[in-house]
Amino acid sequence: MIEDEAILEPEKLLRACNITDEHNVADFGCGPGIFSIPIARMTEGTVYCFDVLESALEAVKSRAQIIGLSNIVTRRVNLEKERGSGLEDGSVNHVIMRKILLQNKNREVLFAEASRILSDDGNLLVVGWTDVAVKGFGTDDRLNEESVKQFAQSAGFNNEKALDAGPYHYAFIFTK
Repeated sequence: MIEDEAILEPEKLLRACNITDEHNVADFGCGPGIFSIPIARMTEGTVYCFDVLESALEAVKSRAQIIGLSNIVTRRVNLEKERGSGLEDGSVNHVIMRKILLQNKNREVLFAEASRILSDDGNLLVVGWTDVAVKGFGTDDRLNEESVKQFAQSAGFNNEKALDAGPYHYAFIFTK
């Protein structure tokens, strides 16, 4: 986990999203909170941490409790189902998708759900593995950058902005 945080520099990528004090954020496939914890430090709004693994959600809760963060809400959900987050339309300012795309087959639904829950001025941060990343977990299921852009555009996103995420990851911010 520490290695992944160091390689990705979550704070740098999150600053590009322009998260403010009052913003609500949804972290799709939050894992152990690599992005969720820094987000919760950036805003007093609610940070919704979604994952299918209870162990990942417990890790986020434990980390948040240890450092005194009270604005994190964890939920075990299936984001590959329509309205899978359970959030209201337009209820968050930002959605984060960090490496979730290689673990989910119904990517259209993931992007549609992100679009549905985002406010009109919201943005979506997508982070994924590049082709030069270490081979192994999810190698065959990784999406290239062009595929990510196509899924985002199909869900109504535009104005993609590429971010420098280092040699092993790509990162884009999309707006509605």
